[in-house]
Amino acid sequence: MNTTARTAPPAHATASRVGGLTGLRALAVLAVLGYHLVPGAVPGGFIGVDVFFVVSGFIVTHLLLRERERTGRIAFGAFWLRRARRILPALAAMIGVCVPLALAVDPRLLGDLRRQLIGAATFSSNWLAIAADGDYFHSDRPDLFTNLWSLAVEEQFYLLGPVVLVLGLAVLRARRRAIVIAALVLAAASAVAMAVLSGSPTRAYFGTDTHAFGLLLGVALAVALGVAPLPGASGRRAVPRVLVAVAALGVLVALTALLPGSSPLGARGGLLLASLAAAALVWAAATTPALGRVIDVAPLAWLGARSYAIYLWHWPLLLILGATPVGADPVLRAILTAVLSVAAAALSFVLIETPLRSVRAPGAAVRLPGRRLVPPVAVLSALVLCSGAIAVARDDTSAAEAMVARGLAALRSASSAPSSTITAPPEPTASPTAVPATATPSAPPPVLGTDITAIGDSVMLASAPELQTALPGIAIDAKVSRSMWAAADILTQLANSGALRPIVVLGLATNGEVGADQLGRVLGIIGPDRTLVLVNAHARRGWIPGANATLTAVADATANVVVADWDSAITPYPQDLADDGIHPQPPGGDIYAATVVAAIQQARVEVAEVQAAQARAAAEAAQKAERLATQEPRDRSPRP
Repeated sequence: MNTTARTAPPAHATASRVGGLTGLRALAVLAVLGYHLVPGAVPGGFIGVDVFFVVSGFIVTHLLLRERERTGRIAFGAFWLRRARRILPALAAMIGVCVPLALAVDPRLLGDLRRQLIGAATFSSNWLAIAADGDYFHSDRPDLFTNLWSLAVEEQFYLLGPVVLVLGLAVLRARRRAIVIAALVLAAASAVAMAVLSGSPTRAYFGTDTHAFGLLLGVALAVALGVAPLPGASGRRAVPRVLVAVAALGVLVALTALLPGSSPLGARGGLLLASLAAAALVWAAATTPALGRVIDVAPLAWLGARSYAIYLWHWPLLLILGATPVGADPVLRAILTAVLSVAAAALSFVLIETPLRSVRAPGAAVRLPGRRLVPPVAVLSALVLCSGAIAVARDDTSAAEAMVARGLAALRSASSAPSSTITAPPEPTASPTAVPATATPSAPPPVLGTDITAIGDSVMLASAPELQTALPGIAIDAKVSRSMWAAADILTQLANSGALRPIVVLGLATNGEVGADQLGRVLGIIGPDRTLVLVNAHARRGWIPGANATLTAVADATANVVVADWDSAITPYPQDLADDGIHPQPPGGDIYAATVVAAIQQARVEVAEVQAAQARAAAEAAQKAERLATQEPRDRSPRP
């Protein structure tokens, strides 16, 4: 989210103002609001964040280049202080109000609160969300401060961008063309990385490395245009630039209306296209003063100046209102969220942001606040202390996290147990809610855990104790946020070390798309003599139906592959899942284990049936050959 908005810039920055950017920020925040408040009408509004990235990359680089042109250097400390003063007060006010409010309305909204506050304080919200398996597009219980992921990306850019720019200027000897090319190459690499990792949407969307292309395009544009005065166009020369602006705006509107957040097309070029269109729009506005004035029309300028605070407030207010009776009416909830977000942003702008931003000493350094700033500083301090006390006092472990921790403890216990303690398993028995094994014409042989290698994600991890009970000796390698992309490397290592067992269970469909090519690599590694059990996924995430369909198609087409239908097995028993609707509690773990056992038994029956059919065919062929051998040969001599 862009944090460079201001209505009355200080003297040192007045000459560097670029027309149209404040209005663009307003359009971007309206798109994001639409995506979150009325997603059915604005399915692609999340591209507003990418517009913010382009604007931020451009404006920050432009300011730094102007400072270097004016003073001969870039003062890192002064720049970082200005960014902190712009970002932190509004952020502290929002967190300080929303944490106690959420606690009063519904304490469940404060799941992972400590992680979220640490992320806000250290500018690492995006990476901590990735580590916690957060999901921006599909989450049954999203974080109260999920929206801070984009702020973290920008803050990391603010920390590293000036240093990298100075190094680039030194290494490339301030040659603009070389710097522009370098920025464009890095932007392309970032976009390719996002596309490559699109099978893991959380990683692709939240990662700074994979989502930096918008910022880098802004950097390239700022360097290409150079410092003041920006080249301007008017009259007939402005017409082509206006046409570019209209076309770019049309692309952004089309993407906003047609690109669903759950679609992999966003990571595979959609967001890059939005960033390119935003860069074209910034270029046209920055080089055509009349166009910049049109985009900065008064209502948009007012919203754009407050866009940072609006973005901060809208998401937690949306969740808090959703936990009240208002949440039952989506239209009323959307209207109230919009109204309260704008009102809170307006108050923050007047009472907190503007006073703290306007007090300067000579040389643009920050001085201690005067008397008129004591009240807002005192209020901010009290709110932050209150939020911190709530975070420290409450139990921050969700039911899903508790199940995952339970699974980790079970795996550690199994790894430390001596091998002699592993005994042959009894016949698997299903729990009262478990899915029984499919009836077969002949009883399959017992399923031995010592024959099984299981590789999975956090769902398998939460089910680990039940898998160990049903299948003693099973080797489980499960990890939070793991997707099918990791399967081939893990299996290759196990196969090379001789640790890959006759039966392989893969439960890796929860955290990203599953491709037939990925499964082809897996089949090539395990070979035709092993049995592959593919556990499908159960979650309200956009790629799940496609992933499950791919698993089924591969199993139907391959003799030694079978699907463990976890999705169908758990659907009738939502009470056996944690509060996120994904990770099983102990009864759900019993269902998971029973489903895996049933799939293995099914695979063994199918293999036995194939072997029996082959044996019958061989016997019939032998009998036929014997009959032919015992028959007298026909007299083939010519007749007289």
